[in-house]
Amino acid sequence: MMLSEAMSVNMSVTPSPEAVLAASDPGDEVGRRFRFQYLWAAIICCAILDETHEIIEVFCEHHEDILIKHSDGTFTGEQVKTREIDQPPWKAGDQAVVASFVRFVKLDVDYPQRFRAFRFASNHALYSAKNSQCVRHILAAVKQASSPADLSAPERRWISRLAKLAKVSEAGVLSTLRKCSATDELPKLQDATMRLVHALSSSWEKSSEHTHARVLKAAIRLADECGRASSLHHEQVLPAYLQAINDLKQEIIVRVEGKRLSIARILEVLEEGLVSTAILSGEPAKQVPPGQGSSELLYRKLDAGGFSSVSLNSAVNLRDKADYLALSWTKKHGREVGLERYDHVRSLALSEAARAFEDTTTPEDDFGPAMRENLRQRISARRAGGEQLFDCSDDHLEGVAYSLTAECQVQWSNARPWEEE
Repeated sequence: MMLSEAMSVNMSVTPSPEAVLAASDPGDEVGRRFRFQYLWAAIICCAILDETHEIIEVFCEHHEDILIKHSDGTFTGEQVKTREIDQPPWKAGDQAVVASFVRFVKLDVDYPQRFRAFRFASNHALYSAKNSQCVRHILAAVKQASSPADLSAPERRWISRLAKLAKVSEAGVLSTLRKCSATDELPKLQDATMRLVHALSSSWEKSSEHTHARVLKAAIRLADECGRASSLHHEQVLPAYLQAINDLKQEIIVRVEGKRLSIARILEVLEEGLVSTAILSGEPAKQVPPGQGSSELLYRKLDAGGFSSVSLNSAVNLRDKADYLALSWTKKHGREVGLERYDHVRSLALSEAARAFEDTTTPEDDFGPAMRENLRQRISARRAGGEQLFDCSDDHLEGVAYSLTAECQVQWSNARPWEEE
């Protein structure tokens, strides 16, 4: 049989790799792991909205997977671990378990009296038995022991291993472990979103005013925000902040703030989630940053449309305010998200400006003021219809139309005297 024939036979009986799931897909696993962590962080954030809890802030991927700040200024550090369902239960000797508890010990030493608790948290089973492979058994024994000598030999070996890796005394390890707990009661990934919705509905008063679908959108937006905080998404804004700042302390403040989920930030995200729709944003390479265009061209185009000198000054002022708002988005939410928002509102303003032009254009060239009033009515109608406008006011959107005018995308007259020069 010729080689080509043999290959043809083998291909006829062997499935194509594109049609078969990979036995091991680390990309999928990592993605699921991080998505679960974001959902769980969002669930913890809901406690901030509940006045019966003592949680006032949550930090994502800051010293710990999740760092919880309490009202008395102390913290709880939480390591969140997931595992495929076909894997064995977590045992005390597992590398991930040991590494987590070593991290707890180091943090407790580095920040004395700052941590009230540490928790190893998973949605996968913990090994359960009364021996040294059971984390909860060891922690229970530690709480009863006054010194390492009170522990069994296997338990002490585990303590000694932590002490060696953390480079502290066994007594120091015991001091930290007395603050530690371990749980395997976190929800499975497929249940985590509904658990988040339930937590949000129980803690956020405004949730009762909205449908389940809207609360779900708000919940997902909160989880996404935890993801942005975890991935240090705000690093994109650092160059803008630090161009005029050579202070390392200020850089640290900016980085930490990106990790912090406060009640103000959470409520803002939830409000955005309630009204969120798919935004009008295209290819990132084609997005226009704020502050483009020519002020001289803006003056000439509005003057040709019959605007008074006062209206001209007002238009320039609104253009500047709209550009400043767009710039603040890139600083607050990162360049990528900020420009997406700006691209969205630019598309809305351009669309309504085009309609306003078609509705009001006349053979004469002084219909600019009438077009402006038509545009204002259209903007108000957009808002009344629940359009995604972020924190844009009607004046901001009008200002975006003037920014587009300065870029020669909107006109307020039929005549084009600026092109004749």
